[in-house]
Amino acid sequence: MIKSLIIILLSNVIAGELYSANLFENSNRVPEANEVFALTTNVEKQAAYITWQIRDGYYMYLDSIKLELKDKVIPFKTLESSKELYKDEFFGETEILRDKFVISIEINSSLNLSEVLIYYQGCSEAGFCYPMQKNQLL
Repeated sequence: MIKSLIIILLSNVIAGELYSANLFENSNRVPEANEVFALTTNVEKQAAYITWQIRDGYYMYLDSIKLELKDKVIPFKTLESSKELYKDEFFGETEILRDKFVISIEINSSLNLSEVLIYYQGCSEAGFCYPMQKNQLL
């Protein structure tokens, strides 16, 4: 009887330790940039709409967002944003984006959307900054 009780108690202690170790491991994992800055594209006849869903606790630098086709910058129009001024220790006072950011670009016959590159960069409020991200529009 005492042996069974000791085994049960030790099993609970070990299970608790394993659970807390797993919890600790998951909380220290840095999520991939595409997890915290979820990028989607919707193409219509006249325009392509690019949306970032920015996870709570993270932000993107507005100045880092750039669209290019063969080293030529493509202008975009901001449709929706949650901009705010932010005092950055490296960049000084800069505009950042939180929550959701939506832009559009005009489509014309000379614009091959599969060759358009999107650049952006952001950070976590905990202090981790991602390197510049580069994705294809399509």
